Amino acid sequence: MILTAIILVQGIACTAQTKFTFNGKTLRSGKKCLYVNGKKTHADMFTFGTVNEALRHAESSNGRDTLWTDIYIKPSVYWIDNPDDEKERKPRPGFKTPFGMEVRLDRVRIIGMSDNPEDVVLACNRGQTQGADGNFTMFHFTGSNIIAENVTFGNYCNVDLVYPKDPNMNRKRRKDAIVQAQIAICNGDNYAMRNCRFISRLNLCPFVGAQNTSFDECYFECTDDALCGTGVYRKCRFTFFSGKPFYTTDRKKGATFIDCDIHTKTQGTQYLTKVSGPVTMTGCRWTSDDPDIKIEWNRHPDPAHRCVMTGCTLNGKPLCVPTPTEPLPVSLPAFALQVRPDIVPGGWTMDCHKPKDTSRYDWTADNSRSSWGYAEGADGAEGSWGLVQLQKGARIMFTPTDESKAVNKQTCTVTLDPCKGAGQGFGSATGQYLDICIKFDTRTLTGYGIRFIRTPEYDHAVETCLVEYSGGDITPISKPQRCDMFRKGCSVTLIANGNMLEATITNSLVCHTPQKIEAAMPHPNAFGGFHLQHTGSTGASATVIKSIFLK
Repeated sequence: MILTAIILVQGIACTAQTKFTFNGKTLRSGKKCLYVNGKKTHADMFTFGTVNEALRHAESSNGRDTLWTDIYIKPSVYWIDNPDDEKERKPRPGFKTPFGMEVRLDRVRIIGMSDNPEDVVLACNRGQTQGADGNFTMFHFTGSNIIAENVTFGNYCNVDLVYPKDPNMNRKRRKDAIVQAQIAICNGDNYAMRNCRFISRLNLCPFVGAQNTSFDECYFECTDDALCGTGVYRKCRFTFFSGKPFYTTDRKKGATFIDCDIHTKTQGTQYLTKVSGPVTMTGCRWTSDDPDIKIEWNRHPDPAHRCVMTGCTLNGKPLCVPTPTEPLPVSLPAFALQVRPDIVPGGWTMDCHKPKDTSRYDWTADNSRSSWGYAEGADGAEGSWGLVQLQKGARIMFTPTDESKAVNKQTCTVTLDPCKGAGQGFGSATGQYLDICIKFDTRTLTGYGIRFIRTPEYDHAVETCLVEYSGGDITPISKPQRCDMFRKGCSVTLIANGNMLEATITNSLVCHTPQKIEAAMPHPNAFGGFHLQHTGSTGASATVIKSIFLK
């Protein structure tokens, strides 16, 4: 590549430009032809050291004309968000999603200057609870007619950045535990990606939100809730690391796959969507290391959503997943239980409560509506019926008939089925937990129990420990442990005797060896109440409480 600075003189006017070559053609930078070289910025020459500066320049000069702006990017790694800045990224006031860069423009082509998209990398490495408060997203585009070619878009929060052209630019992922780490959300129409790569895991979000988005000869790596539900994917390649790459698809047009190669690392059954939505798949080649893998549209595909597969193969053999025609089984809606906020001797309290240790998270307790319902669980708790929380902060308490009676020994067993089938328990590691307590005074919120909480350390397990409540303040009294049994079939038994508290966690569907935790209660009491507090998300992140036995 030849790079020189030239001055073009017309009369007495001078315009500085940069001359560069791409695909055998000589180009000159200008108002509608920006050049990113990874070095210094010379805005007067329409030459920029970073992609951020080039996009900002394009944004500032984006007028009402019909001309396109081309942004040419020299091979390198370009960090859209500084990975060495230790400051946590937070959403703007009034928003829930923190972005690396928000851009408003139309008619822009982002062009990597190499036929290999691995050579031009636009990168960030933040996700929910890992460098960000919220589902960190590298870009938010507002506008229409956006094209990208020959570029890798990567959120390397949970994936190593490997850059073959210069190993000095390699970077290790933040953590192994997979969290929501997104690429691009957009608001507009007509987005086209050609020969691009999209790298992340959970909630990949490759230009999600546009009315029409096409992907040609692109590559995707992702887990759940990841792909663009309005996308048309032609001659693309995919690696699925889990069972539901779409949350759902556009209810009218759906997602379309044509002549694509898909490799699934899922064992057992690979679904396309978590919630039923239309998908069309033509001439695609599936491969899997599991010889018994099954490919399905959805756990319960809705025949109202057109799902069609033609000319596809699985490990070289013909594959045809039938178009859903059977009506969905009738499922009762959640039967909401009346709010019972009062504390009454011998009675149950069912309300919404925001504990003190969730104060940093932006949600409020709402007792104008029900917090609990009788319903069927979702996903990993499908087929399980019981009490399901209908809003964040759902709480259940029992107050003894004789509150003055001293209780020395108390036992409770709670059976529950979390909806998160992988064992992570909750929607994200944002103060989302379940506390089960005995020896509890419901009036002062004082007692002892066990906590199950999602943390950034695990994406297929929760963390658990014993806790003390004192006037609503909550303190761990045992070291945290990994728990792999917080999924369908879980049973928790708490025994308080004298000054000792013991918890036993079992799950015959996962492991036949019980997990036991014990600790001395720092301030033994004579209370006999019960307390259950859930601060997690609802729906597919809820927990079905099947039974509560007190003794």
